[in-house]
Amino acid sequence: MARKGMRIGDFGQRRAATATAIGLFIAGPSALAVNVPAARASIAPQAFEIPAGPIADALNRLADESGVQLIYDAALTRHARTRGVAGKRTLEEALDELLTGTGLAYQIDPRGKSISIVLAQADIGARSDAVPGLESLPPIEIGGERLPQGNRAPGAHGRPTDGAGDRMTGYKTDRAGSTKLDAPLMQTPIAVQGVTRQTMDDQQAVSVQDAVVGNVSSVAPAPGGNSYWQTLTIRGFTTTSVSGYGMSQTYRNGLMQPFVMNPSTANVQSIEVVKGPGAVLYGRVEPGGFVDMLIKRPLETPYYSIEEKVGSWGRTRTTVDATGPLTADKTWLYRLTGEYMHAGSFVDYVTSQNGFGGLTLAYRPDERLKVNLDLEYTDLYGPDNAANFPAIGNRPANIPISRYLEDPTVTVNNPNHYMRRFVGFDWDYKLDETWTLVNRFSYANTRYLSSGEFFNCVYDPPYPTGCAGASAVGDGVNSLIVGHNNLRSISTSLDLKGKLDTGFLHHEMMFGTDHVSSASSNNAYYVFNSQPFWSGWPQFNIYNPYYAGYGTSGQLKAGSGFALIKNQEWQGLYAQDLVSFYEDRIHLLLGGRYDWASATSSTQFSSSALVDNAFDLANFKAAHINDHAFSPRIGLVIQPLFWLSFYGNYTESFSLNNGLNSVTYAPLGPQKAVQWEGGVKMELFDKRLSATFAYYDIKKTNVAQKSVVAPSGVYDLLDAESKGVEMDLIGHVDDNWSIIANYAHTEARVTKGEAFNPADPLDLAKEAPVAGHRLPGVPDNMGAVWIKYDADGALRGLSAGAGVQRVGAAQGDPANSFQMPAYTILNAMLGYRFAIGPTHVTAQINVNNITNETYFYGATSFTNRFSMTPGTPRNVLGSLRVEF
Repeated sequence: MARKGMRIGDFGQRRAATATAIGLFIAGPSALAVNVPAARASIAPQAFEIPAGPIADALNRLADESGVQLIYDAALTRHARTRGVAGKRTLEEALDELLTGTGLAYQIDPRGKSISIVLAQADIGARSDAVPGLESLPPIEIGGERLPQGNRAPGAHGRPTDGAGDRMTGYKTDRAGSTKLDAPLMQTPIAVQGVTRQTMDDQQAVSVQDAVVGNVSSVAPAPGGNSYWQTLTIRGFTTTSVSGYGMSQTYRNGLMQPFVMNPSTANVQSIEVVKGPGAVLYGRVEPGGFVDMLIKRPLETPYYSIEEKVGSWGRTRTTVDATGPLTADKTWLYRLTGEYMHAGSFVDYVTSQNGFGGLTLAYRPDERLKVNLDLEYTDLYGPDNAANFPAIGNRPANIPISRYLEDPTVTVNNPNHYMRRFVGFDWDYKLDETWTLVNRFSYANTRYLSSGEFFNCVYDPPYPTGCAGASAVGDGVNSLIVGHNNLRSISTSLDLKGKLDTGFLHHEMMFGTDHVSSASSNNAYYVFNSQPFWSGWPQFNIYNPYYAGYGTSGQLKAGSGFALIKNQEWQGLYAQDLVSFYEDRIHLLLGGRYDWASATSSTQFSSSALVDNAFDLANFKAAHINDHAFSPRIGLVIQPLFWLSFYGNYTESFSLNNGLNSVTYAPLGPQKAVQWEGGVKMELFDKRLSATFAYYDIKKTNVAQKSVVAPSGVYDLLDAESKGVEMDLIGHVDDNWSIIANYAHTEARVTKGEAFNPADPLDLAKEAPVAGHRLPGVPDNMGAVWIKYDADGALRGLSAGAGVQRVGAAQGDPANSFQMPAYTILNAMLGYRFAIGPTHVTAQINVNNITNETYFYGATSFTNRFSMTPGTPRNVLGSLRVEF
């Protein structure tokens, strides 16, 4: 039996200063004590059957069933509840499960023949820094020893981190900060998948796109998203709207970051994909879902690493990561990350140079206040490599994917240069044991100098082209844009979170407000050619390219000025409540948000052949749009067994189309969406493996679509529906075998579009979407499996992995006039990790696209049949990482 009110010698002296700081009372009338043989507690599993409910009751039962004695302050457990534990566990495993989601943790002091356990309050129990914004507990001094808190990362199930800066996180995540819920994913009626730091390391995923595509169901590269903003397609819809220029919908620690190009993953701890409309918490979010990058946070234990990657086409990438305390009392911490990458490409003439530096300073004066300050600088440099691969007939053109279809004397001599400066902070303050105030803020200022070409016609009978003077299939004309963009954004949020009980109902509540403002101004020369501008020169032919060689000087002319202005402001008030009852088996999520949105939009060309006054005209003729809406969400989880949950949700979203119809100059109507979703979540193999099965149906109205007839800015509004099924399986079946597997079937079609023309059944003239057409760039079926083996015994440190990704056929344009064939990619890795004293060394080699498969992503920007992006052919990437 557990004994209450017991005093234990050394503990009565309260030697554990950090434990005292977090409110742990070593003695008192509401305490429990522990003293149990080490072999029994740490090694020998036993059967537990502890139901969900108040944590105090569960701890008493744990003490009864295991024979241990516990010590804790009952005030810390008054409002905490547990999901229980069932099955054979060691004592540590049982405590891990009982304390998950309670805000409590434990510390073991292995000395002699006994183990001493204390319970201490923390943000995330025994979890580590693997989830940014949630801090590890400080070490607790017991008997003169210092033992690190949180040395088990999520999903690692006892595998130590080896001081690896929270790299050894395993593949599985138990929570998602992007949901703004402290509850486990098994208790949330939302489909969320995480990509951990270890997943990115094992697969050597350098970009966000590489990290999530193939590891999360229903996620594919968006049309044209490979080159610039790395936009994605989630559940059939892109993460950016056509009208929202630069609104790439990238999120960083829960704040929208517009205009982010090729975000670095050097300082990313994990990536979360939240599926379905997230407007109730985040406002302007596309209804398919969004991607949230969670940033590495400073650690109390010093850690340093340097990694060098080398790969195909001369790619080199150097990254550094350093963290630790700045002061002896660990009140101030820091984390410094950096990246430099220089890469060639399988595409002729294309190279890139990426630089990134990030610094985080953390202030921890006590256990109630946590502050983080982030500074970042990004510098990207290289010639344009936009989606510019044409279709001939109903397939991608039969030309080498290495062929460069822009003029290198334009793009190589005038490379794109993207410079982004970022400053942000976040802090949280515990008002008491149950309520916390959280504030986040970010500011970014970006300048983007660009020059690029894109096809406006390719002669391809019987498709209309407008290529005057064309005489051979493949003759084409490029258009040119040269100019600069100034991009600025501010994002902030303030949340009040807490827990309380009302009768038999347990509430996890949140009230919040947020603000997003962004300004984008593009002042450029835009030369739109319907025939060759250079008299007497031959037309460009994709089969036998002719590069004029005169750069921009022979093309820029008076009257070709072009300006694009996009400004928006977004304010929202929101609230949500996760209500749990019936022994923690039923969880009801209620939420709502009210938005006030405004936007300024203008697209103008020069009004005179002599004066390039487009930017002045854009400011003078800009139109202002205001709108507001309420977005509700309701979700339900029924958890009949600790390892099984059934869930469903209904969600609405609202987004302002900050654009105009350039024929009527009327503001575009607001974009709205509704989703119904239902599914099953499971945790298998003693919760080492998680599985999610989902069905969804999303209806989206007033989708802005660029018109091929007038690509300078005419928009058509259409309605679309995406419905499908998806499956995700992630984690490990034992300490050696890990797995990521997923599958998705997606039906994404236009439900209201252009009128069907019987005289042009293939839509050759307008190439516009009509009802029944599939949305471009959305594969009908996608599936992937990645399996990794970590050796034990004499081969400990050796890892090997392999994966296969199958992507079904997709339509290449809104008119469905051509298709991108299905493809299969095979990948493999081999790595070895070993120690030299306190230093750990990891050597690894990855081979991607082993069979050298040729594949494409579709595009819809500017012109529809000439803007695909070829996928990467077979490539090898090796790395050497040193950590100490």
